[in-house]
Order: sequence, then structure tokens, then C-alpha cells
Amino acid sequence: MKLNVESNAFLLLKELNKIFIEHNIQAYIVGGFVRDVLLGRNTADIDIAVMADAIDISALVANVLGGKSVPLDKINGVGRIILGNRGDLSTRDIWKLDFSTVKGSIEQDLAQRDFTIDAIAVDLNQLVRDPVNILIIDPFDGWNDLQQHIIRVVAETAFKSDAARLLRAVRLVAELGFNIDKETEALIQSQS
Repeated sequence: MKLNVESNAFLLLKELNKIFIEHNIQAYIVGGFVRDVLLGRNTADIDIAVMADAIDISALVANVLGGKSVPLDKINGVGRIILGNRGDLSTRDIWKLDFSTVKGSIEQDLAQRDFTIDAIAVDLNQLVRDPVNILIIDPFDGWNDLQQHIIRVVAETAFKSDAARLLRAVRLVAELGFNIDKETEALIQSQS
């Protein structure tokens, strides 16, 4: 599968990959960025799952790239970097990079995510080396749900583990013009 990553985003991904290779860190592009690229949408938000401590890695990357690192969740290993204008970014001024720590395998990490359309990953090194022949990691058939314009939870416990996901489901419907599948809708109603 070919991923049509916007050129400025691809240049940033190449810089990130170089840092990760230098520090022997396995990294995956996940979530909304992969979803939006598959839908042909540009975004300045990049979600990166790393096989290392994401708080430490986000501080390292911010230092190398000249951004601001903010720990979001020290217990679960989540950090954010804000990068200002990095040259000719005609469509945006700020990049938001969210780093999460992979606990277990990438498939186990994806199983903890909210919706199937956001439980898709791409190996960053593979993407940078060969953006034409990308193997997406999609254990919950999120690609099919993207094509069908469906919002579906990854697991029945998605809303119990994080109630904010109820609002996120509605936001994704409004933002993407998708529909919530019947089982997910029933779960939402049972949580209300």
C-alpha cells in the first residue's frame, strides 16, 4: 500500500527516524496521523509509539529538533512535543508530536486504543525507506472501517476505561462524516 504523506510531514518523519536509528529505538506512526493519511487528509498532529520511555524520548527529540517537550502522563509514558515553524510550512505553523510508550508488542498497544480507525500503525523506518510499499499493521480491520466510513470500538471496555472516548466518538462522526456502528452505538447508550 502507498501512503501519500505530505512532503513537509515526510521530511519531519525522516528527521525523527534518523534520531530513532541513532538511539536504536523502534518507532511506529499510529492513530490519527495514519488514519488521516489513508483518508488523504493533511494533519500537523503526529502520533508516535516507541519501544522506549516516551517521556525521555520526547525530551530528547525536542532537544534535537528545537521544540518544547511536555510530559502528559508520566504513569503511562506519554509525552508531547510542540515544534514551531520549521521552514516552508505554508499550511501550518505548529507541529504537535505525541509520543506513547509501547507496552508489549505494537499489536498489544493497538488493542488499547479506542476506535479501529485509530488502531492502525506503520513502522516508521519502513515508511521512510519505502513509502510506496507500506505494510500497515491493522489487527482490528480499521482499514475496512475507514473505507466503510464506520466508527467502531476496538474493545467493549473502551468507554469504561476512558469516558472521554464517548465525546471523541461524536467528534469523529462530525469531523469525518462517518457513522457509528450499531454495537458501538449500543455501548455509548449504555454508558449514558
